[in-house]
Amino acid sequence: MSANGRETARRLISSGRTGRAASRPAAAAAATACDRLSRELSWWFGADGCHALITRALAQAKARHPALGEIQLRSGAQPCIDGLEKAIKTHGDAATAEAFEVMMGLLVELLERLIGDDIALKLMDQSISNNVREEV
Repeated sequence: MSANGRETARRLISSGRTGRAASRPAAAAAATACDRLSRELSWWFGADGCHALITRALAQAKARHPALGEIQLRSGAQPCIDGLEKAIKTHGDAATAEAFEVMMGLLVELLERLIGDDIALKLMDQSISNNVREEV
């Protein structure tokens, strides 16, 4: 995974860890960041397109991180993450959070290949800004 993808994933996750959300487990914060990003991407790619992107990133990340083996995406208006509690219980909070970070980094890379670095960065920055506003 590229350094840019990893750094962007970290920024997305940390943008939602302010205020009362700062005390939540790291894996829960990462899953919430993924859900929020899926809402943002649904506006641009539609629910099905967004679900396809996240499903692809999840499949790629599962090959690297066993903690994601428990994770399933439910399709709908927004992909919804299932299996988080089981993943945390089986693999621990830190390993599950790390796996989500990798998945989100791979998602960033997919977006960069699909729409280009500049537009992908703008979408990520918009999502980060929206996360901060939601927490205030």
